[in-house]
Amino acid sequence: MAEKTEGLDFVSYWKETRTRLDQELNRQIPVLFSALGSQQIETIQQIIKDGKRIRGCLVFLMNQTQEGKPEDSLPRAVAIECIQAASLIHDDYLDEDVIRRKRPATWTIEGPRRAVLLGDIMFATAIQSMAELSKEDGATVAHAIATVANGAYQELFWQTKTGKSRAHKLLEKDLYEHIIYLKTGALFGAACQLGAIAAGAHQEVSALAYAFGARTGEAYQIADDLEDFIAWWRQPQENPEKLSPLLPALSYFCRQTGLTLPQQPASYWQKTLQHWCQRTGYKFIHCMEQEINLRLKQAESYIEFFPDNPYTQILSKAPAKITAMMHRLATTSSTQAQA
Repeated sequence: MAEKTEGLDFVSYWKETRTRLDQELNRQIPVLFSALGSQQIETIQQIIKDGKRIRGCLVFLMNQTQEGKPEDSLPRAVAIECIQAASLIHDDYLDEDVIRRKRPATWTIEGPRRAVLLGDIMFATAIQSMAELSKEDGATVAHAIATVANGAYQELFWQTKTGKSRAHKLLEKDLYEHIIYLKTGALFGAACQLGAIAAGAHQEVSALAYAFGARTGEAYQIADDLEDFIAWWRQPQENPEKLSPLLPALSYFCRQTGLTLPQQPASYWQKTLQHWCQRTGYKFIHCMEQEINLRLKQAESYIEFFPDNPYTQILSKAPAKITAMMHRLATTSSTQAQA
């Protein structure tokens, strides 16, 4: 795969890898979940269908920077994609999202209990398949799943009544940085680490691969939050529900810009917060873009001493390409918002 690397950029590499990975998922899903009935297998195939395969692509690319064999990446990339799909099942139910990839969310079709249990089966199967490869593979995916679950719990906690009563204390502890690592950075990190493991890389290289992936994932999540903020900022009356989930981000970037959030509790706190954000939105957008660029530079620094080959050159550009390609990150975002 991607043996001819001359002139190949990350987007081309990703498209080629995604095609191969889609084919492997179609082949492997019935095997991995053979204990389930045909209807459940079909449901899993629908859940995984049309995924971006960014994490799976990083497994392949990291492996090839270390001169590994692409075929050794296949089972690991399949496991990462199963974990990602399972996490989306749980996220959709918790967030009450009814649409996923232009189709009804799994919990709306299967029901909440069956959907959550199906996600659990996918998590457990990924761990089992990786543990059968090696102890290191099994430990990597088990840690990733536990970390992502912790991120979902931490994010949900502050949104509950108990959490909101303590929100100001939690937000003072850089909750946002913690959540974006747990929710997104950790699985990106695991994908890159699995790629290094597949190539038989030393532990030091695997640790650098993980750090590279984690910073890339964090940049990806900040860019996603930036889009949500801009969508709310442009039409606050049409998207009022988008502001509350962004509270940890708002608090974090307040400290970065020297601003102060309106204090809780207050009779009209939500309305006060909306007016305040509309006045200070330019600063937030600029600061979030700066933070994304910082994470991208950090990611690139971790692979500075990787083997000098075409795959490392592609990998060095991957974080910026992933963020821009998937989230429309560009300097025009703030310009358009000001227009």
